[in-house]
Amino acid sequence: MYRNIALGILVSTICLGATAQQKNTTLKTETAIDGKNIVRLMPVTIFNEGVGLGLSYERILDANGRIGFTLPLSLGIRNSNFDNYTSYNGDNRGYSFLVNPGIKFYPAGQRKKVSYALGASLFAATGQSDVYDINNTGFYRLSNGNFLRMGIMVNNYLQFNLNRKLNIGLEVGVGPMYLNRYKDRSTNQTYNMGIDAMGQFSFHIGYRF
Repeated sequence: MYRNIALGILVSTICLGATAQQKNTTLKTETAIDGKNIVRLMPVTIFNEGVGLGLSYERILDANGRIGFTLPLSLGIRNSNFDNYTSYNGDNRGYSFLVNPGIKFYPAGQRKKVSYALGASLFAATGQSDVYDINNTGFYRLSNGNFLRMGIMVNNYLQFNLNRKLNIGLEVGVGPMYLNRYKDRSTNQTYNMGIDAMGQFSFHIGYRF
């Protein structure tokens, strides 16, 4: 009988020790962050004004790795061809820039193989835009101008942690633009284009340090 009691105490002690070790390991896993800085290359990024590439920096703000500040910069390239309307033959290539700093929240942290984050960001986009419209005489004309767009976006992030340092992932963002202006360079007139939507998608390769 005493042997059974001793055996039971031994098993209980081992179980309690294993549980405590597991909790301790879990705690270390949740709190340990290999690096609070992440640099990401976006070889593919798509937003309203074209397809291009980008670069972003993220700074983790807390010890658990649940909150981060991110600063992405994207370059977009768009080709416009108006052969459907006139005999114009050729492409107009426009360049645009998008910057959208924001805050990210990781509900389950970043220690798992797959981590999800939800965030909000402010965006500003500027660049060249070619608009084909009808002039006062009723003929089509190509209007060369610049645009400025600003607003807010809600962002969703999905990240796959390949190891402690390397990760790949996807980002999707959408939101309203409250400032949407277009300036015609030929007439030097500025137009308010009204409220519209901004969308963004990107694929990234990241390095943590």
